[in-house]
Amino acid sequence: MNLTGQYATDFQAILNKAVQTAEVPLTQLQQQDSQVLGAKTALGSLESTVAALTSSLTALGTDGANLALAATSSNSAAVTATNSGATSPATYTINSVTTVATSASETSLGSYTDSGSTPITTGTANAGAMQLVVGSHNYNFTLTNNNLTGLMNQINGLNSGITASILTTAGGNYLSLQANSTGATTLQLNDESSGTGTNIVSASNQGTNAEFHLNNIDIKQASNTVNNVIPGLTFNIVGTSSAATTLTLASDPSQLSNDLQTFVTNYNALATAVKAQVGTSGGALVGDSVINQLQQTMQHMISHFSSSTGTVESLSALGVTFNGIDGTLTFDPTVVGAMGSSQIIDALKFIGSTTTGLGAFSQSFDQFSNPVTGLIQTEIASDTTSDTELQKHIASTTDQINAMQKNLAKQVEQADALESAYESQQTELTASLQGLDLVLYGKAIGSPGA
Repeated sequence: MNLTGQYATDFQAILNKAVQTAEVPLTQLQQQDSQVLGAKTALGSLESTVAALTSSLTALGTDGANLALAATSSNSAAVTATNSGATSPATYTINSVTTVATSASETSLGSYTDSGSTPITTGTANAGAMQLVVGSHNYNFTLTNNNLTGLMNQINGLNSGITASILTTAGGNYLSLQANSTGATTLQLNDESSGTGTNIVSASNQGTNAEFHLNNIDIKQASNTVNNVIPGLTFNIVGTSSAATTLTLASDPSQLSNDLQTFVTNYNALATAVKAQVGTSGGALVGDSVINQLQQTMQHMISHFSSSTGTVESLSALGVTFNGIDGTLTFDPTVVGAMGSSQIIDALKFIGSTTTGLGAFSQSFDQFSNPVTGLIQTEIASDTTSDTELQKHIASTTDQINAMQKNLAKQVEQADALESAYESQQTELTASLQGLDLVLYGKAIGSPGA
């Protein structure tokens, strides 16, 4: 805006003051929205911190329920083992491993000079007819392109569990058939074009089953992964062995120790996060009810645990101690490391499960951190709604201010133009009066030197 009148500065000051006054509610809305977004960000960070503690409590509860059972093998070169849900200690013996399961793999008996042109079939009775045999399944098809590439593509399109590829050598091109899974099977590829099927691939590797003796019981199966023989124990046949292999399910102190350390680390992270949101120097969540509720839940969890049975009667008996000064926990892993097998069992019984004891507090903290129904997520959703509404008000207020500024600027320009016109008229009037004085009196009355 270009103001040229004598009072241009005053007009501009009036305009600026009016705009500043109108922007006061806008600034307040922006500050309010900034606070909402700050709280939303802080809640998101807090939610992940609580979720980490929830997860570590769930892990401890699982340890307690399953007695922290770990599966071990006395000969991992023959058999490896993992706990897949066992709840009781046990020992099993693989007396021997006779064979390891392998997948069938065959190669064409003859080579083909050109993969794209050398014919696969030459018979005319059923031109191009082929049959792939996989176990008890027969896949009959007619070659669309009677060459090695066409044959490979059609086999791969049968969804038969066989992958075909082309091997290129100095002596020509060969078809390779590879079963996608292990186990003894029949793998043939018959040329049916002459009316009588002729197998055109080798029969040297029809696959093998895994065969082993478990507690003197002979077991054969197509896969090396065995998960349906012993409830809760999965083991894998990886090599043959004539010697016995012992599979053991026993409580693992290191698993308990690691999970306790993770619990303490995540608890301390939450304690630090909560502490940062209280007091006069607190963050964006000062006064938020979630912070108060979290403090109460944490205090209840730490003070709740004591038992009058077994050798483990408190968290301190597990090496977990509470620092009342800063509200953090410390963990001494040597305490668990020095426990005997019966003490480990007592420790796990003390911890409970995901629904009892220490592990049950996973449910309490999940009420805060659940990404769908948690209290923190509820507040985040509320802040999102508030932000949306505030942004609408900010946009509306901004439009109003811009409209007011535009209208006021127009009025100021009109006033400035009118004032400039008055100044011009005054100048012309003054000049006329001076000219009249010169005519009447020979001088300008009132002018300097008159």
